Amino acid sequence: MKLYNGQKNHTYEVNYIQVDAKTKKHLQNMGITQGVRITIMAKLGNHAYVMRIRGSRVALGEAILRQIDVNEVTKEDLGKRGPNNAY
Repeated sequence: MKLYNGQKNHTYEVNYIQVDAKTKKHLQNMGITQGVRITIMAKLGNHAYVMRIRGSRVALGEAILRQIDVNEVTKEDLGKRGPNNAY
């Protein structure tokens, strides 16, 4: 599923990011990489989300959110943190 379809207060793990090289580098600098966990904290209208990523809050717009493929993390998985999943 795409991150854009995510729900508030749910956590997702990034599978794949389908963007151009410049945007991918920018996302990497913000900590958004394959395998990282993202928690949606708030929706700003229908066009942007505020998310918690590796202990930071980040806002992303709809165009980027539609290009990030994720899987929802279950409550059981939330207790399992690896080096890429630290909050």
